[in-house]
Amino acid sequence: MRSLTVLLLLIARLTYAQTPIDTLHWQADRRLQLADFHGPAQRGLGGSEFHYQLGYNMQPLLLSRQPAVDAYCLMFRNLSWVSETARNDRTLDYNQVLFDLVELYTRRLKTQLVALRPDRHFREKATRLDYETNADLGREVGQFRAETGGGDEVIPLRDWQQRVARQLSETPELRTVYRQSAVGYGIWAGLTGLIPAGAATQTLNIAPGLTYGLDIAYRQTMLLASMGLHRTSLKSTVYQSGHVWESGLSVRATTFDLALGHVIAESARRRLIPFAGYRQLLITPQNRFDEQYKGYAMTYHLPVVGALLDLTFADNARNRSRIDNRQWFVRTRISYSPLLTNETLTGGLLMVQVGVGSFGRLRRVSYQSVTTNP
Repeated sequence: MRSLTVLLLLIARLTYAQTPIDTLHWQADRRLQLADFHGPAQRGLGGSEFHYQLGYNMQPLLLSRQPAVDAYCLMFRNLSWVSETARNDRTLDYNQVLFDLVELYTRRLKTQLVALRPDRHFREKATRLDYETNADLGREVGQFRAETGGGDEVIPLRDWQQRVARQLSETPELRTVYRQSAVGYGIWAGLTGLIPAGAATQTLNIAPGLTYGLDIAYRQTMLLASMGLHRTSLKSTVYQSGHVWESGLSVRATTFDLALGHVIAESARRRLIPFAGYRQLLITPQNRFDEQYKGYAMTYHLPVVGALLDLTFADNARNRSRIDNRQWFVRTRISYSPLLTNETLTGGLLMVQVGVGSFGRLRRVSYQSVTTNP
């Protein structure tokens, strides 16, 4: 018990001692300030210390073999410090050149990564480029510190300022731009009710059940596929192709819909889609092992028209790490099929469906070349 108590105290102390990462990304319109150096000054040391990181990340895309590439240049503010005797403009100029130098190599790295061929050695090549770029940066940082005397030599510092500023203006920044694709896809599931209308009310009872569906979109046009699994019973005896279906028989009513729809109204929180298409209705006995009704089935091929309303929520449109813009929705779908045959079932069928699902559009990536002058 005593050992457990000591362990818990150590864990609590370590957790308390953890410092959150405090970073600053390079910006063309923002220069370093003394307030950006949050780290405590080291005793016995003058001047300043600037901690930086150059790195990259990749995000796979479904529509392209080449991943989305981004590179970053950042300063660790909680590790960087300035002594009391060095809190002046020259110290800021010295560290700003360092920051600009890291940004210059970041741009070069990203340009090389974007130019890589998307083969099976892509990650291996990217890792090697990252290593080589950081090594080259380390050598130039060492040269800069030596030639400027850590910022004490004013004339070399000015020369480096001008040189790095010129190189930055000559090296465009490749900004990663995510665009929404015209292709979208979604799935949903929920509850359904098949309601007989007209003369069909004399043959079928209301049929509750489960439904699920798939949406495929191209721009604002939707291909809507769904299936409904219903259970009901017959209100009256049905005679069909020499078969007799007794009144009160429990049956399954399975529907398969395939329709084309078009988004006619869309906002941040709702979407309205009318549609028209084809519906197949299959009625079979629930008890498949009943010898009396073995092989019995009634199949109807029907037109279907209707509309669906999606109430959307919880989208990730601002999350650039995702390969698609995705949102959840609550769907209400109402459709009607007239029974156009003169056979056993006439009238119409009204279907009401309520469910939840997710819909997204794939993202495409491009790179915009932007010239910046620090």
